[in-house]
Amino acid sequence: MKVLAIPADVAGCGYYRMIWAAQHLASQGHDVEVQWPEKGSGLEIHIQEDRIVDVVVPQGADVIVLQRISHNLHSQVVPLIRAKGTAVVVDMDDDLTAIHRLNSAYANYHPRSNTPYSWKNAELSCREATLVTVSTPSLLKVYAKHGRGMVLDNYVPERYLDVQPEPDDVFGWAGTTQSHPMDLQTCGRAIQELVDDGYKFRVVGPPSSVKQALRLTKEPEVTGVVPLQDWAEAVSRLKVAIAPLEVSAFNHSKSRLKAIEASACGVPWVASPRTEYRRFFAESGAGILADRPKDWYKAVKQLMDDDTLRKDLGERGREFMRTQTIEANSWRFLEAWTRAYEIQQGAK
Repeated sequence: MKVLAIPADVAGCGYYRMIWAAQHLASQGHDVEVQWPEKGSGLEIHIQEDRIVDVVVPQGADVIVLQRISHNLHSQVVPLIRAKGTAVVVDMDDDLTAIHRLNSAYANYHPRSNTPYSWKNAELSCREATLVTVSTPSLLKVYAKHGRGMVLDNYVPERYLDVQPEPDDVFGWAGTTQSHPMDLQTCGRAIQELVDDGYKFRVVGPPSSVKQALRLTKEPEVTGVVPLQDWAEAVSRLKVAIAPLEVSAFNHSKSRLKAIEASACGVPWVASPRTEYRRFFAESGAGILADRPKDWYKAVKQLMDDDTLRKDLGERGREFMRTQTIEANSWRFLEAWTRAYEIQQGAK
């Protein structure tokens, strides 16, 4: 079985959901190839009068894995590939139908936007796919109502476990308000109160509207854009990581990614009690769940002050994450892609 993986990007989404797993499987002798999203790469398609009339499937490809496909031509591409006997797997890691209107991606995916992209196109493409893979069980209800779906949790590269934590005397948040416009507000005034009490706060990521979201009196310290290859090291510089999420349909389907990144780096975390964070907390016991502003204040302060507890939760999280690496779980990706191949062969 030859698998051709075509990631949507070469940022976090592409690597976490496809590239790292594909590369590891290839290193183990499986016939899996990554086709990098560069100009001139991808599938060769033939268009007449704004309709796709043919798709050239790379020779020998039994399974093609696509990611977050939402262009108005994608839903035409998928059945044409399948008609040639090649299975199509579509991977989705967010509920695009529930993006907050202040999220920078909202205008791109709204059906009434002036772009060729839409969450309706994504839904239709998933309906046509041989198999849909998603990052959380909730997303199966959005993209795999036909029953041809599998959950692939997010995992981290094994190398994250080798990062030696040398934390600065700070707690922090890894992200940007461009994609998390209303999540930090969950903390209320807790972060400012912690800063007032002498604790230092840092944002791992580019400048954004964190000051306004947290109602801070001053702009917080920011690292600036952190390349993916340096991400784990940047997170490991925090004593405590926070992962607030507002109550929303979008976040109900949100994965556990921020918590597993911190845990892999030996950093204890405080997170909102949303679905996947609750599950990860139950499995790992590596952090603290906080709902109200006073809970956020109490949890972060406790971890910053209590060296023993902070070390214990950090070690507990890192130990659990030894079972949650890409390398230890790449077989799950192969299992899904094999399942797609079997479904497609049955469809023949």
